[in-house]
Amino acid sequence: KLRNKLTFYLRSDIMNYIKEYSGMITSFSVENYKNFKDKVVLNFADTHDYKYNNQCIKNGLLTKAIIYGANASGKSNLGFALFDIVGLLTDKKIHTLQLDSNSFLNADSNLKVATFSYEFRNKKDIIVYTYKKKTPNILSYEELSINGIEIFSYDFDEREFICSNLKEVSAENLNFEYFDNNLSILRYIANNTTQTDGSQIKFIMNFVSHMLWFRSVQDNDYIGLKNGSDVISMWISNNNLAGEFQKFLHDLAGIEKSLDVVELTQPITQKVLVEKHKNKMFIFERVASSGSRSLELLFYWSKQFENVSFLFMDEFDAFYHYDLSKNVIKYMMDYDNIQVVFTTHNSFLASNEILRPDCYFILNNGKLKSFADSTERELREGHNLEKMLRNGEFNG
Repeated sequence: KLRNKLTFYLRSDIMNYIKEYSGMITSFSVENYKNFKDKVVLNFADTHDYKYNNQCIKNGLLTKAIIYGANASGKSNLGFALFDIVGLLTDKKIHTLQLDSNSFLNADSNLKVATFSYEFRNKKDIIVYTYKKKTPNILSYEELSINGIEIFSYDFDEREFICSNLKEVSAENLNFEYFDNNLSILRYIANNTTQTDGSQIKFIMNFVSHMLWFRSVQDNDYIGLKNGSDVISMWISNNNLAGEFQKFLHDLAGIEKSLDVVELTQPITQKVLVEKHKNKMFIFERVASSGSRSLELLFYWSKQFENVSFLFMDEFDAFYHYDLSKNVIKYMMDYDNIQVVFTTHNSFLASNEILRPDCYFILNNGKLKSFADSTERELREGHNLEKMLRNGEFNG
């Protein structure tokens, strides 16, 4: 029923997006970054042979994943690490905590660089992009390979450049004489060559440019996708979306509100989203609960999901009732063009009714494992994952 109620949000242009951005992240790893002293790997290809909830798997890769972890386990830092590539390859918005030089490298390690590695699958091609950084803004090493063929590698400290296969990315004639040593080689190639629609360089740049991270109500704090900041209620008002937002609240959360847009003339002329009652009306932002404002944020970003390649929703349900959290997960399942990672503390969501054991991960002591890989039991559809999670079954 929820799927049927919300189909009006799945606009036809999503299909055009799927055709253009069909690739996904296969795996990501980071080492010596913030609280991750040792390498931690998020592997979207580590799927198991479950015969249920296959809608969270596409082409053998996870498209939806939930990460659990105690406070200070590093869930947010994992998101910052995964989205480090956004600041490296694009001019999209990044988070201030990603720019903190003091906390960039792990404080207990003797290593002088943090290592980030991304494996993408685009159609039949496997692309591995790895780089190392001394600080948030200083590269130490970078390499790219496609289907096991090294396209280039560059040691920024020694200025040692191996580029024997640049022809594979239409960059064999590129002049590196005036290359800025603080710039990514991949970004330099993308900005100074003509790449065809089937180019893997173009794919990476497009994919990374359409990644999005956001967190529940924190003044619309986000990473990627765009720049600038909108006042969400004003954005809803100016785009005449009060009716759609009202329906969104009803269908997703069962919240009954009468919303409208009025034009105020004092102190300046502006459109304002209001909540109407029998005898008076209120400016929505002044009376909305934290949960309603969090849903307002989700509604805002949902109108742009057709442009998103990868989505990280940090502490997505911090202000939600547990049933609403479940509805949001089910709502996001309809967006099968987007890989989505949620972080949460809500054990109620650990259920085979919602996802499956290989889609649930637990971050503990710097290690990230799926439920399926965190126990010796053969997990089946009838297992009570929530009870097992609460009893520490997956903490080993």
